[in-house]
Amino acid sequence: MKSLSARLAALLLLAAAVTVLPTAATAHESCESDQDVPIVLEFGALDGKDRILCAQHAVGQTGEQALADAGVETQETSASPGMLCRIDGQPTPTQEKCGTALDGPGYWAFMVAKEGQDWDYASVGLHEYELAAGDFIALKYQQMSDGENVEVNAAADAQTREDAVVAGHDEKASDEDDESSTATTTVLPIAIGAAFLVAVAAFIVARRKRQ
Repeated sequence: MKSLSARLAALLLLAAAVTVLPTAATAHESCESDQDVPIVLEFGALDGKDRILCAQHAVGQTGEQALADAGVETQETSASPGMLCRIDGQPTPTQEKCGTALDGPGYWAFMVAKEGQDWDYASVGLHEYELAAGDFIALKYQQMSDGENVEVNAAADAQTREDAVVAGHDEKASDEDDESSTATTTVLPIAIGAAFLVAVAAFIVARRKRQ
């Protein structure tokens, strides 16, 4: 009886330990489908941070909708239709007023490409451009003094697609890690305590059997 009870307690302790082990982090969400559109943001001489985002399931949307879905903050001139004048606060109001027309030293060049092809200016603006399967889009701040030839550093290729980050994924993963850590901290002492009580009970039962 004592041997069986002791084994039961040991198994319970092992099961509790396995139960509260933190699970592996969710795999990085991809931009691998041709329905997902990589978005390259390059700030040039501005202070913004270059990055590559992914607008998932963006085919059929406009370029403007894809930017919004990817979490990119934009501002337009007040004229109708408006022109993109600011991304994530850049250029600053001292550099670009974003009034009825652009008045700063540069502009946000809207570039498009298919995978493996060279970048080129979009034929229409963000409002009108409808994304198609396999599209890549880029927005680079181009100084007027640099001419019309826009050089996007990131290529429209498989590596850029792989590097594209799905909006909100990093924050979600961080929240899940925090929840997992909290659950482990809370459940582990309870599980160990329960196993200890079972072991004590087994010892008492075995002792009474001997008496």
